[in-house]
Amino acid sequence: MQPSNCRHLVVLVSVLFTSACAVELIDDIIAERGVTECSTGSTTSTGSTSTGTTADASTGSPMHETSGTTSDAQETSGGQDTSGSESSSGAPPGPVCGDAVVEGEEECDDGNASNEDGCRNDCIRRWYVFITSAPSIQGDLNGITGADYECRHRATKAFLPNGERYKAWLSTSTVQPADRLYHARGPYVRLDGLQVAADWGALTSGTLEHSINVDENGETVEAAVWTGTTVAGTRIPNTQHCSDWEYGDSDQSGWAGDSTATDALWTHGVESHCGGGARLYCFEQP
Repeated sequence: MQPSNCRHLVVLVSVLFTSACAVELIDDIIAERGVTECSTGSTTSTGSTSTGTTADASTGSPMHETSGTTSDAQETSGGQDTSGSESSSGAPPGPVCGDAVVEGEEECDDGNASNEDGCRNDCIRRWYVFITSAPSIQGDLNGITGADYECRHRATKAFLPNGERYKAWLSTSTVQPADRLYHARGPYVRLDGLQVAADWGALTSGTLEHSINVDENGETVEAAVWTGTTVAGTRIPNTQHCSDWEYGDSDQSGWAGDSTATDALWTHGVESHCGGGARLYCFEQP
């Protein structure tokens, strides 16, 4: 018997109970339609899934509602909402080259796709290098700190970008460029735009694409350069380094490179006396 028929039966019973023929009428209805237990709740059908409401027996008010409706997105993702901005793997989106925001593995991001400025179109920086202009300097550089100051002073005086971020390619008895200079992933270039090396690995490989013979003013220089450093960026052993670049007389020595060379001689050239004059290589830093 359907629930609606149950309700009709209850009504009929209440109406006919006072009638003399109540028993006979009830027997006829039962014989015709059968007997089904009546539920106090109501259930509505919505196709293959149903939504039911359970009432509190004491108050008749709904206690909770259960729904069998599930979105396709939840069924296919184990119940999780996949409509967000993150990828299906749960990882956030990676850096976008050209959005003017430096993030992830990007060395730079200037918001354009130009490959001819300081930031290439793959968001890898170009790192500038130069040789100091005249006059030449004796071995008493006031140590490696004084050499770095000389690079920064020349760069800022020439109004180079990031002028305060240059260091000298120079070793002492305890420090060396391989440890104190940034290992760039992008190219090292001269101020005339010619590439010296593709990255740190190429810079220390033993061969340069172009010699480092352009100074901070854009002039070509042919000179000796104080380095004290091997082609790998490590300090040259068994040398005085001009008392770690604090001494400028001829009775001590230090190693110098050749600014016109593209082989190992660019840094590991000849041992010179500290009273002689030489320049410095200056490398832009982060």
